[in-house]
Amino acid sequence: MKNSENLGYFHCGKCGSFFQAPLASDSDQVCSVCSKNPCLSLRHIDETSPAESKAGGMPGQSTSDVTIDENGRRAVRKKRKVNTTLNIIIIWTFVMLLAVWVRSHYSKIAAKKDQTELLASRMIKGTLADESVAFVNAALPDCHRALGGFLTSGSPEARNQFVVNPIETAGKMAIFYAQNPIPMVDVAKLTRTSQELVKIGEVSMILTHWKEAGGVEFDAIFRRDAGQWRLDWNHFSQYSSFPWALFLAGQGPSEGEFRLLARRRLVESDSERVGSRLIFALTTPVFGKPGETGMESPDFVIDSQSDEGLILRAAFSALEEGKKSLGQTTALSKESGLIPVRVHVKRSELGGNRTLSLEKVSACHWVDSEELGFDLTVLKDDLFGN
Repeated sequence: MKNSENLGYFHCGKCGSFFQAPLASDSDQVCSVCSKNPCLSLRHIDETSPAESKAGGMPGQSTSDVTIDENGRRAVRKKRKVNTTLNIIIIWTFVMLLAVWVRSHYSKIAAKKDQTELLASRMIKGTLADESVAFVNAALPDCHRALGGFLTSGSPEARNQFVVNPIETAGKMAIFYAQNPIPMVDVAKLTRTSQELVKIGEVSMILTHWKEAGGVEFDAIFRRDAGQWRLDWNHFSQYSSFPWALFLAGQGPSEGEFRLLARRRLVESDSERVGSRLIFALTTPVFGKPGETGMESPDFVIDSQSDEGLILRAAFSALEEGKKSLGQTTALSKESGLIPVRVHVKRSELGGNRTLSLEKVSACHWVDSEELGFDLTVLKDDLFGN
């Protein structure tokens, strides 16, 4: 009789019988009823005949529904045609990824649009774009050399090489400094306080503002001339063809071009209130001291609807609004009531009486340019409602 301690009871996976057999590995077991290996495997299931499958399986169950777990026990699972939860997760993930992509894509478009609008706004408002900043920075060393060379040169011939249109300017410069003092500026104590790129007509220029430790303060404009950055001497010197004080005293030519400051007179009268007359005086600027003036002329009275009247009225209105004049980094204060002008004035004497007449307003600035500073056509259209 077999030792009962070495025997165990087994269930045959093939015929379903219970039998007693020695404890051994699965591969050594043999069913005492059907004489087959009682353990099922995937290979066994696939090789089992339909009759055997029906005998070994549960009633009404096909072999495709039978699986074996890792311990060799038979398990039955019903196949699912659609895994709803998994599909929902996949769809939700796809939708979220799509939403993230769309948001990122349109954020980039919006950012690019905002940047374009910002750059356009900067250009419209006159602020410096990156290209303008680079342009100015590249030109400033040459501008410094031009200004320094001009201020430290000891003769008109030496100064002439640093100014715009040197051949044309040479004669004017010699006569001007024979009648006017040469500005005394200590270059070693001179500091540039601002700079900007400006366009006057079709010409690009660099406008700078300078201060000297001794109190001198002035603007300087530079433009390219014959491939070099040179000083606009007419603007810098506030050039006039003859000293204004001598002209008022009756000396020199009877007519000339002058760079002056105009001050409006406000007269409480019916004609002034309705705007048919514009009354103003002309006075000389003092180099290096924007707030000071020299000798002032008698009052000029002109028709405010004439070309000269329209231009001057526009310049006075701009001053009231705190706008800078063309070619000035610092606007003359509203309180001063002064605007820069370039004018042609004629002096006449009759019967011992000396009179002055305004022949032409060439510009409302001191830059060597034919630009008025205001569009006369637009001023006329605004006046007559066209």
